Amino acid sequence: MTGMILRTAGLALCAAAWWWLGTKGQEKGLADGMPLILAAHAALIVAAIAMAKPLAGVLGDWVSGLFMPGDRHAHPQPMYSIPESRMAAEDYPGALAAYAALAAEHRAEIAPHLRMMEIWLRVYRDADSARTMRDNALLSIKGKRNKEKFRAAAQVILAEAGVET
Repeated sequence: MTGMILRTAGLALCAAAWWWLGTKGQEKGLADGMPLILAAHAALIVAAIAMAKPLAGVLGDWVSGLFMPGDRHAHPQPMYSIPESRMAAEDYPGALAAYAALAAEHRAEIAPHLRMMEIWLRVYRDADSARTMRDNALLSIKGKRNKEKFRAAAQVILAEAGVET
């Protein structure tokens, strides 16, 4: 942090030197002011060199994010094919079990919890079990942002089914 403050102060100093030397060089005219104008540009080059490393770091991180996978791809992704195929086969207890296993394995995922709530509401028409599923999911989902997303989505699902929250 102090390095960035020092670099910013150095940048301001170089900018002030560039402006002052440039105006003094222009006042003296072309022949006498050329050394001052060259010194002004040297101050600008020093400022560019001082800011090159932090700017390269910031821009490099941003550009590398375009081409290289981030943390979310560092671990296995959840496989929804098993519970979805059980849903298609109308094996709802099997689908609930598969979604529960998926939710336990991938604690940051909110989709398995939402799908289990939908099964309890739309297939079994059991609003109490859906609310219990919501409450348990809020305890087990990892991450504050994920919990907020789940809470909002769960409220929409319950409202669509006509269930009071």
